[in-house]
Order: sequence, then structure tokens, then C-alpha cells
Amino acid sequence: MPGPVFLHRLFYVLQLGSMAALLPLLGGRFEAAGFDGLTIGGLMATFPLGRLLAAPFWAVLADRYRVAGLVLRLSAVLSGVAGMALARSESIPALAVAIFVFAATRAPIGSVLDALVLGRLAELGRPTAEYGRIRLWGSLGFLAGVLLASNWVATGLPPHLLADATLAAAAVVSFGFPLRGAGGPAPIMPALRELAASPFLVPLLVTGALQALTMSVYDTFFSVHVAALGLPEGVVGASVALGVGCEVLLMSFGRPFLLRVGPARGLLLAALSGIPRWLVTATVSDPVVLVAIQALHGFGFALFWLSGVHRMAQAARPEIAASSQSLWAAATYGFGALVGAGLAGFARRELGSDGIFWMLAFVSLLATVSAVWLWRVDRAHFAGGPAR
Repeated sequence: MPGPVFLHRLFYVLQLGSMAALLPLLGGRFEAAGFDGLTIGGLMATFPLGRLLAAPFWAVLADRYRVAGLVLRLSAVLSGVAGMALARSESIPALAVAIFVFAATRAPIGSVLDALVLGRLAELGRPTAEYGRIRLWGSLGFLAGVLLASNWVATGLPPHLLADATLAAAAVVSFGFPLRGAGGPAPIMPALRELAASPFLVPLLVTGALQALTMSVYDTFFSVHVAALGLPEGVVGASVALGVGCEVLLMSFGRPFLLRVGPARGLLLAALSGIPRWLVTATVSDPVVLVAIQALHGFGFALFWLSGVHRMAQAARPEIAASSQSLWAAATYGFGALVGAGLAGFARRELGSDGIFWMLAFVSLLATVSAVWLWRVDRAHFAGGPAR
């Protein structure tokens, strides 16, 4: 695999940068076009629906035939074309089709790339907990994409140009990965059955789905809430910058902490951090306080994602590395985000934008309960010690 991890870092930057150029500002774009809350929620639901339906298929294909590089290449090219169409779509039917196709073709990138990174770390004799130091480059790419996208209007350039550039660059970089691994088709069914029978799996996926529900709704509707409060758009950019900055810090320096607390308690802390975050977001209109509370994103997302990926990597055999991570992705930003889009659209119409975040505080409470369930299962399995 080229370089120790350089190609992986670059691909994370471009892939999440292209997502930032397209998705976080869609809610505001749709509201400016006059779409109501349910329509916005319905449109945004097509993204997790596409991921939920497509991610497992792509990942199983990558594992079964050892063609992770080929899957990444196809996904980057096809999703690049779909993303360019999405950036130019305006009517509701065209937007729905473009979002779904973009999601379905992009679905394997995260799980397959995560599996490749974890495999590369194993080859280098490095612990799984170092994954965060590589994944943080995706967070940096996302942050750069959001900041560029939020200020793009001032450049006078076509609004879709940023998405075009990042999507095309990601497609080019994907050709740097080898098409396939060594050996013939892998017998993956025994490993998949073993994973499915693991007692930790259901509480992990439930906790992840609930936590991802809150994160995906925030990504889509925070800009809508800021606009409803009459605050300047710069509040969105500042909030994202602070939140992702804290996320990057935790991913960069949080390895000892993650090793000490273990994945189950990491997910518990992530869920707990959402309760004050969403309550303050729902009740405060002061822009300084509203921005400051988003620092909890460092715990809310980074601990959640690193812990889930880490726990899946612990349990899954190497031959189903991509499939296991796709299961995590499908449960979180597939099923969880799909439910979240529908609930948020309803809350936007019936309860106002602040009602969305009251709802998220309750969901974070449910995620906390589910994380305790996972922690108790893992505590029994690991004889009282945290999972490593």
C-alpha cells in the first residue's frame, strides 16, 4: 500500500471536504428555496436511506473478492458525478434523485477506507487506537470545506465549483490505491455469523444509531435554527470551526484516554455530552454562548466515532474488516440519520427550530441509557475491565 498512511490521509481530506462543500448548508439552501420542514426532512432522509441500502453490499463485495481498492475507485468516480449533479439540482424530484444516488455510490468509502487504515496499522505493528490520528485528517478536510463553502458567495465564483474541485480530486486520488489484495475470494460467512452472534452487537448499534441521529440532525438543521434566531451566518461557521477543532484535538491526543476508558465508556461519555449541548442550543440565543457550547462536539462526535470503529475492529476477524465497519456505518449514518431526518422535519414544522434540539436532548438521554447497557455487556465479557 503506497506510503505508510499518506494516501489515506489525503483521501480522508478530500472525501470529507467534498461532503462539507455539499451537505451542511443544504438545510439553509432548501429553506431559502421555500421548502417546508417536512420537505427538507424528506429530502435529507434520502441520503441515509441510500447509505443504509448500499453500504453493506459494497463492503461485502470488497471483503469477499478482496477488491477494496477497486470499490474505492468506483465509489469515488460515481459519487463524484452524482455530487456534481446534486450541486446543480434545484427541483425537489431532481434533488431527491441526486441525493440518493450520491449517497448510494458514496456509501462504501468510509467503511472501506477505515478498514484499509486499520489493516495498515496492523501491518505496521501499531495499535488500533492510533486510527484517530489518521481519521482526524478527514475532520480537518470537513472543517476546511465548511469554512470555504460558507464564504464561497463572496468569491463571485459559481457555487458548485468548490464541490466539483474536491469531488474530482478525490476521484483522481482513489486511483492510488491498489485494485485488490492478495489471494482469491475469501470465505467471509463464518466470520459474519460469529459477529452477528456477539452479545455486544445490538447495544453497540442501538447506541450508535441514537448518537448519529443527533449528529446528523445537527449537521442539517443547525443553520436553519441560527437563521430562525435572526443571527448572522457567521455563527454557523464559528460553531463548526470550534466543534471540529475540538474533535481534531481529541482525535490527535485522545489515544491514552480512549485506551483507559475503553469503547463502551467512550460511547457513554459521548452520549452524556449531548444532553447539555442540545439543551443550551434549544434555549439560548446569545451567539457567543451558542458557539461556545458546540465545543462539546469534540466529545460528542470524536469519542462516539472512534469508540464505535475501535469496538468493531476488536470483534471482527480481518477477513470482514470492511463489512463490519459498513455495519457500523449503516446503523449510524444510515438508519440513525434516516430516522433523525424524519423526526427533525416533523419537529421543525410542529415545534419550531428550538423544538428540534429539545428532541435531540431526549434522544441523547436514550443514547446514554443504551450506552450503559453496552458497558454492562462489555464489563461482563471482559471480566470487569474496559475493552482494549
